[in-house]
Amino acid sequence: MISRRLLLASVLLAGLAPQPALAAWRTCPGTTVARPAPLPGGEPMAAPQNTLGCRHGASLTVGDATLWRCQVVPADDGDLPEGTPPYAFLIDRPGQERITLPDDLMAGRFTAFEVITADLDGDGRPERVLAAWNSQGNGLGVNRWTIRVFDADWKLLGTFEDVSDWGNSSLVRAPQGRRGCDVAATAFVDSVNRRGVQGISFRARFHRLAGGRMEIATDRPMRQRRYDRAFERQRTAHFRRGQEERGDPGAWLARAPEVPVVTD
Repeated sequence: MISRRLLLASVLLAGLAPQPALAAWRTCPGTTVARPAPLPGGEPMAAPQNTLGCRHGASLTVGDATLWRCQVVPADDGDLPEGTPPYAFLIDRPGQERITLPDDLMAGRFTAFEVITADLDGDGRPERVLAAWNSQGNGLGVNRWTIRVFDADWKLLGTFEDVSDWGNSSLVRAPQGRRGCDVAATAFVDSVNRRGVQGISFRARFHRLAGGRMEIATDRPMRQRRYDRAFERQRTAHFRRGQEERGDPGAWLARAPEVPVVTD
């Protein structure tokens, strides 16, 4: 009996003991976001001449750079040569060689991309984050994005593919003691809850800019939340407010448990 009372007391005291504070999810400050204007009449515009065969799409000017997102069409309207991407980004700058990046796109939504200017490493010089929506899946309707990080001169520093439900809160202020901002690469993953029931969770893994490249932020735990009924209602309400492709990881994971960093 005494041992049972001691066990009960220890459980109660553990519940009353101070719990580790959950680090705040703070959106990256001082950012600017550029997005393409709607296409005139909803029709894609003719792309500049290029060797890839990108014929039409949408453009965006950021500083002295012009970005084109365009569809690759073979000259004879046949099949694309093996290894040729169906879409591409062209980045043109005065006096510089054109940058060409492979792309993927659903339903011809050429304008579903953005360029965010932010100081990721806190050195006072801005980086460019090109976030491009690729598709929306069936079932949960997960929005798939490709995120590319460049320096101010458009040198590629890192790429994140298959990012789920990217949104305005996906760039996060660095944790206390470190300057700059991190990229929250989010994904829906298989998980098992405390009762051993299998399901899915929404996870954010954070990446920082260090030494001129993007790497996992080992000083910042991941966030993970079970996709339960409450989460489903919250996420559905967000998209019903007209957000279309962009999610809100910051709101969805603000109170989510922190989990240890996993390095591959």
